[in-house]
Amino acid sequence: MIAGTRQIRSKGRDVQDLLRGYILSLPCIGFALFSGAFVAFTTPGGLLEAHPIWLRLAVNFGHITLFLGFSYAVLPMLFRKAFAAGWPILWVQIASYLGLSVLVAANFALLDGAALYSWTMAFHFATVLMITAISVIVGLLLFWVVALPKAGIDVTPAQLWYFRPVGDCRLQPHLSFDTRGRVLRLTAENQYVRVLTDNGEELLRMTLAEAADLVPPETGLRIHRSHWVAKDQFAALRFESGNPRLTLVDGQNLPVSRNMVEAIRDILSARSLPAHAA
Repeated sequence: MIAGTRQIRSKGRDVQDLLRGYILSLPCIGFALFSGAFVAFTTPGGLLEAHPIWLRLAVNFGHITLFLGFSYAVLPMLFRKAFAAGWPILWVQIASYLGLSVLVAANFALLDGAALYSWTMAFHFATVLMITAISVIVGLLLFWVVALPKAGIDVTPAQLWYFRPVGDCRLQPHLSFDTRGRVLRLTAENQYVRVLTDNGEELLRMTLAEAADLVPPETGLRIHRSHWVAKDQFAALRFESGNPRLTLVDGQNLPVSRNMVEAIRDILSARSLPAHAA
C-alpha cells in the first residue's frame, strides 16, 4: 500500500459485528434503561400517568427489552445492507422501528382502556415515535462516538442521513461512502487495485480483473494488463518508440496492449476525436 493513500476495509460485516457488540455494551444498555425510566417517571403525552410507578417501570422496561432484542437480531443486518446500498442509517433505523412503535402504542392504549382505533391510540403512537426517534439519534451518536473510533472502521457521519445510491455499478459497495461515484479508472498495484472515481480515489484489496468485472462493461475498456479506463476519458492514441500509448482527458499517458489498439481507435473515431500515430 502506498504511503498516504486511504485504504477501505470491507466494512459491511465489520459494522454488523460491531453493532451487535455495541447493543450489548454498558453505554447502550445504560442509555436504554435510562430512557425507560425517564418515560416511566415523566409520562410524556400522558403515557400511563394514571397508573402506579411500579407498573409504569415494568411496562417501559419490558418495551426496552423488546427494542433491544429486535435491535440485536435485526438491526445489524439492516445496517450492513444500508452501508452497501448507500441508504441513510438514521432513517433506516427509525423505519425499522415503526412496527414496534405501533405495538408499544397499542399496549399503552389498552392499558389506558382506550380502543385501538381511537385518537388516544394515534396520540400514543405519535408520542412513542417521537421518543423512538430521539432515542435513535442519541443511540447512533453514542455508536459513532464510543464504538466506531475504537474499531477504526471507515464510515462518516454523512452516512447517518444522506443517501448516495449504488446504481448499476457493482463496485460501489466496496468503496467508502465519500468515494462512491462514476468509475473513471482502475489501476493494478500489486495485491490492490486503485479506483479513481469522480469523487476521489482509494485502494481496494482485489485484482484488476475482479474490479473490472464489477463495472458495467459498456462504460470502459481494459486497455492494458494494469489499466482499465472509462471510454469517455480517452483523449488520443499515439505511438511512442513504436509502443501504443493512450492520452486521457486529464493528461495522463498510459500504456496500451497492442491487441486493444483497434478497439481504442474505433471508440475515438466514433467520438470524432483524433487517433494519431506518430
